[in-house]
Amino acid sequence: MKSTRAIESPRALLVVKKNVAGWAVRSLHTIAVASIIGSAHDVRAQDEFEIQVYDAETAKPHEVGLEVHVNEHLLPGMPDQTHVTLEPHYGLFDWLELGGYLQASIDDAGNFAYAGAKLRAKLRRPRRVWNDRIGLAVNFELSDVPAQFEPNQYGSEIRPIIDLRAGRWYAAINPILSTDLAGELRGRPQLEPAAKLSIAAMPAVMVGVELYGAYGPIDDLGRENVNRAFAVVDIAGTRWDLDAGIGANAGIPDHPIVKVIFGIH
Repeated sequence: MKSTRAIESPRALLVVKKNVAGWAVRSLHTIAVASIIGSAHDVRAQDEFEIQVYDAETAKPHEVGLEVHVNEHLLPGMPDQTHVTLEPHYGLFDWLELGGYLQASIDDAGNFAYAGAKLRAKLRRPRRVWNDRIGLAVNFELSDVPAQFEPNQYGSEIRPIIDLRAGRWYAAINPILSTDLAGELRGRPQLEPAAKLSIAAMPAVMVGVELYGAYGPIDDLGRENVNRAFAVVDIAGTRWDLDAGIGANAGIPDHPIVKVIFGIH
């Protein structure tokens, strides 16, 4: 058995401290690398084209509208990517809106890529509740996205929508269930909630925050743990509206994203 006095000597203690410090640095490096690799996989669970919290409104009957989503992904050490989505919609009934998405991507090197298409239907409760404060709706989607952007290619989404308007305040919650129709998680709904809280700075201008999460299949919550936050401003015109924001994932390595949504209705 070694004498404890040797360990207590200043020189020995210095050696021990150096060894512990070296082990700690190596461990942190390993954890960081694993986090980066894991986050690169996990981030794909969140939509990189349509970064939006839905409200409970639908287009008026026979009203035609168009939204253009532009998301600038600022990628460290790589060409930045611009994701563009065209989203036309049509009000079929007072309570039903039909729409679709056509997605594309282009990077700073000039590489263009088709990024898929989606079809959707949004149904709402015709009348708001609690003295016209709360709106209720649900949005259904089917998607076909190239494996370059969605490894499982085919997917579906059910997005319940609850929003609240109270004085200058607005809040919305979208507890999204996204289901892959191919791949490892085929048929297993995944929880990807989104939420928004904003306040009127001026009559037609709102400022606030949006939160997006991805937590894996509902029968294995915690398999993923991705949280993204955006600071946003919304401007409403008579026949148009604008939503702009900047954000990034919280708690794991990621890249900043600048988003702009311009709508005509």
